[in-house]
Amino acid sequence: MSLFWDNLGMSFDQLYVGQKATYSRKVSKQDVLQYMSLSGDLNPLYGDATYAGRTTYGHPIVPANMLAGFAMGAVAAVLPGLGSITHAHSYRLLHPPRIGDEVTAEMEIVELHPESQRVTIQYVIRDQDGRELQHGTMEVEPPQQLKPMLRHDYETF
Repeated sequence: MSLFWDNLGMSFDQLYVGQKATYSRKVSKQDVLQYMSLSGDLNPLYGDATYAGRTTYGHPIVPANMLAGFAMGAVAAVLPGLGSITHAHSYRLLHPPRIGDEVTAEMEIVELHPESQRVTIQYVIRDQDGRELQHGTMEVEPPQQLKPMLRHDYETF
């Protein structure tokens, strides 16, 4: 058995409009450095305290796309859960968080699309003080029903 198969998220028929979930995480310097390395986004606002300190931000900030990725991680973690895939995602950054902030994604299903077996999720990400950092909308496909591992010829073997 796979590590993930035992913990797949909710299927389309288990989801409903108004369903909510939250997901929190503290943003570390290591998280930001890994984002910068993986994405190639080497903006000095993220990793250079001297540079960022001389801007209106006054300190290094967490990249908007990294925060959006956190929202997508919330889809995999809590709503609908593991096995989900995000097909569309739009967001607006209101306030960039700082390294060390605790960020919480508040997710809500606002629409079901039976024809495509997808849901629309709206979210807001807040910091530990309740300040709204980012809000957005995602079109998500919940985990699919898995096909049998064995072909029909061998199912009665």
